[in-house]
Amino acid sequence: MNYSDPSSQSIWSTRLYAVFEIIMVSGVVSSLLISLIFSVVLGRNRLKLIEMDISLLLTYLLFESALTFLFLFILMKARGETLFALGFRRINWRKHVLLGIFIAPCLLIVGVVTGVFFKFFLPEYALETNPLMDMISSPRQLALFIVAVVVAGGVKEELQRAFILRRFIQQLGGAATGLVAWSLVFGAGHYAQGLEGVCAASILGFIFGILYLVRGNLILPITAHAVYNTLALIIYWFTIGINK
Repeated sequence: MNYSDPSSQSIWSTRLYAVFEIIMVSGVVSSLLISLIFSVVLGRNRLKLIEMDISLLLTYLLFESALTFLFLFILMKARGETLFALGFRRINWRKHVLLGIFIAPCLLIVGVVTGVFFKFFLPEYALETNPLMDMISSPRQLALFIVAVVVAGGVKEELQRAFILRRFIQQLGGAATGLVAWSLVFGAGHYAQGLEGVCAASILGFIFGILYLVRGNLILPITAHAVYNTLALIIYWFTIGINK
């Protein structure tokens, strides 16, 4: 490639801007900014309470989601894009909602199979307990956590995924490259849940990406993700949490 060619320079500047957009929407910047705000408001020593206080954690998740939404909308506005371009369409929305609800229990099976695999083949990395779910100790906290994971998981993460996959399709090597790359990054973001949690999240992220790319509609992966998170929390509460 001739880097002195103006058209070549234009291509690379466009790609670099796409990478910049992905970084801004990825959650890295929003997490750092919200952590900084919390550290100023709560004090650096008390910032660690977020890892132990479910109310602070949920507040953190919702504020971080709001900031990510803001970045995403600003970047899309700058390009003259709308949520419709990402696949947020009302066409056949009932069909996509019902399909998402139907798929959600299948995703639970994926989690169970992953857990069984780690238990028998990689027991040293198997997840004995989920540190996030272990924070839930009352029905009220369960309800608040469900709201948080629907917003931060079902809605925010699927908007992120759609935005990032769109940028890969447009400027960064295509849908397959974006799907694999972001699924791995998505899984790595669940490092707090150990290697098993990282692997499970990567697999689920890949599935959500496939659903989005195949159907071209955001309502399906948003519904599937939100219902999956909700079912996982409810099952946890009635099998483990309620007996605390």
